[in-house]
Amino acid sequence: MFVVAGVALMLIWYFGAQDGQPNAELAAVAFGAPYCLLGLLAFLGGRTGRPALTLFASTPLVLMSLISVILVPLALPAGFLVVRAISGLMAGQQHQRPLEMFLPFVVTAAPVLAFGYLLFHQDPASWRSDANTMHSAGDIVTVTESVLSLGAVAVSAAVAYFWLVKRPSE
Repeated sequence: MFVVAGVALMLIWYFGAQDGQPNAELAAVAFGAPYCLLGLLAFLGGRTGRPALTLFASTPLVLMSLISVILVPLALPAGFLVVRAISGLMAGQQHQRPLEMFLPFVVTAAPVLAFGYLLFHQDPASWRSDANTMHSAGDIVTVTESVLSLGAVAVSAAVAYFWLVKRPSE
């Protein structure tokens, strides 16, 4: 559900961009990718018996669901995931190794920071689509900002993959 909402966020960002806005496609993907990854990590945390991963992934989803009117209804399921993860931690389903608490935090912190960076960045004020036309907007995301966001999401996804899927056999 949250992955689909992340794709919807990408579409909202892309179609909401002004005509000729530079880097609109990459910016849309960079804006929605953290949301998609956190939704996937919350799901995987529940499926693999790691409530700490579900907790650290779903808590930011509650706040991230409040950035768009379209996403506000998802704050309730994200809140439900938070409560479910807390009850899982209280029931003792969590492994007791420190790595099992540190890795979920790091894996989910990267996309949250990437998303926050895109929300609270310094906007370039204007651009030219041709020699005679000047545009300006307050939501321009540069290529560097997009690449940093996508890089953080990619590193987080890779660490989560090797942690969840490629675990050494016990």
